[in-house]
Amino acid sequence: MLACPGMSGSVAEPPASGVSLVRAVGFWGLVAMCINAVVGSGVFLLPRETFALLGPFSLWAPVLFALPVFVLALCFASAASHFQEPGGALLYARTAFGDFVGFETGWMNWLARVSSLAALANGFVVALARLWPAAAEQGMRATLIVLTLGGLGLIHALGVRYGAGTIYAFTAGKLLPLLFFIVVALWVLPSNPLPASFTLPGEETRWSSAALFMLFAYAGFENLGVPAGEYKNPQRDVPLALLVGILAIALLYALTQFAAMAVLPDLAATQTPIADAAAALVGHWGAVLVTVGALLSMLGTNSGTVLEGSRLLYALSLGRPAFGALSRVHARFRTPLLAIVVHVGIAIPMALAGSFAKLALLSAVARLTTYLVTSAAVPFLARRGGGFRIPIWVALLGVLISLSFFFNLALKQFLAAVIAIALGALFYLVGRVGRSAG
Repeated sequence: MLACPGMSGSVAEPPASGVSLVRAVGFWGLVAMCINAVVGSGVFLLPRETFALLGPFSLWAPVLFALPVFVLALCFASAASHFQEPGGALLYARTAFGDFVGFETGWMNWLARVSSLAALANGFVVALARLWPAAAEQGMRATLIVLTLGGLGLIHALGVRYGAGTIYAFTAGKLLPLLFFIVVALWVLPSNPLPASFTLPGEETRWSSAALFMLFAYAGFENLGVPAGEYKNPQRDVPLALLVGILAIALLYALTQFAAMAVLPDLAATQTPIADAAAALVGHWGAVLVTVGALLSMLGTNSGTVLEGSRLLYALSLGRPAFGALSRVHARFRTPLLAIVVHVGIAIPMALAGSFAKLALLSAVARLTTYLVTSAAVPFLARRGGGFRIPIWVALLGVLISLSFFFNLALKQFLAAVIAIALGALFYLVGRVGRSAG
């Protein structure tokens, strides 16, 4: 059963300013945030990548690989139901395993957020250059990165209502072109991909690669609980929004895959499957519409990442005088202003210096840590009583799923994780010294 609204997790120390965050986001807003966080630019490339890995059987990939994702979502739903404070996985890990593990989990999660923010800022410029070639020029690229990230930071600094409003608008902007494409493709149905889809791929199929790819196609849901301090009823709404959101996303992915394969039977032959399929259906303007949807998708995902990443910094700094300025809430706007500035301010040079692929790699490694620790924390959190209860075997399955993905990482990905954890330990020690001195 779901926790009573009054039940709370371990209460963090109040922000340094003494001004609290404002609770403004309701259930359907959380569902929109969940969809926005997961359905990024990848959905416009997803059909081609899954077809290249699994062939015609890829029609079933969005549903097949949604099952392990749903297991992980159940773990996050259960953990989130115990808390109404901000922090997400940081809070779950700290309560179950202590302050150090909690800090490291929050640190790795923040690295995933800031690197994802920088990666998608690069991706936005690359996609825009297809419509406006001048965007690829070095000076214009830098200007666009600064303006888009800086603009989103400003909007979120002015208040959570404005930040959430941009997320809702961008979510609608990314979904409408996709839904238009799906409806037209299924209405016309140039070819039926179902008969060929029942043939299993050959022995050379890289199932582990397909599973890892699809896991990251669903990634992002794990951060829904991070800004819980600004939700109206997070203990009730976050678990439900997570489960509704994942089911809606699985349906969207499945319909997109079906529609793309119906229009372009050989998806492996195109680098931009949805845009090319839309062009085949309705001409050049179909491709333009889909490309605009991809641009809005990246802006929407980055808007959510500004919200989540800045609140992670806020939560990490609570009770640590050395980082206390990050937990100051602006008296008028009721937002952690410095945390937003720092989050965006670090993402901008990362975006200017790095490529999409390198930044996405760091994000992927850091994200797995969040899955593993949260799944492992569920049995310990269940001892608190109440909350959204799941069988213990579901949490254990979540741990096994997370570990299986860890074992499929390349050596350079493991090294990136080790370096990131070591940096987190260093910042943790700084925070401890500051706390002792305070």
